[in-house]
Amino acid sequence: MKNSITISVEFYFKGEKLSPSMVIDLDEHIKEKKTAESFAPLLANSNNMDLYSYEYEMLLAEEFVFSNAQGLAKDFLENGRFDFEGFEQCLYNKNISETISNIAKSYLDIDDLSTQPKLESALLEAFKMGQQS
Repeated sequence: MKNSITISVEFYFKGEKLSPSMVIDLDEHIKEKKTAESFAPLLANSNNMDLYSYEYEMLLAEEFVFSNAQGLAKDFLENGRFDFEGFEQCLYNKNISETISNIAKSYLDIDDLSTQPKLESALLEAFKMGQQS
């Protein structure tokens, strides 16, 4: 399932109310190793704002509102705030679980790795050790 979220902000610039918004594909965002700090320039660029303008400074001065979360992102959205770091960690853990489950299925013919917690733990440790080396 695709993980996405809408980010928006409202502010006044030169007497005009501006409401830039955009949908962020969180899977792609994380794949490109972007952080939550890149939300502001993405929002500005997608709404044709110069990153070296007073308009952009006004955008930065306001609090972003998040909405319309899809996929796992739903669990990390509360009252217009999004826990990006928590979402990122959850997605990372989910991807590891899927990887080791696929290994168990391919090599050991195990359909549900959770029925064998010791093996699941061993595969998880082997995966983590592989990541460190």
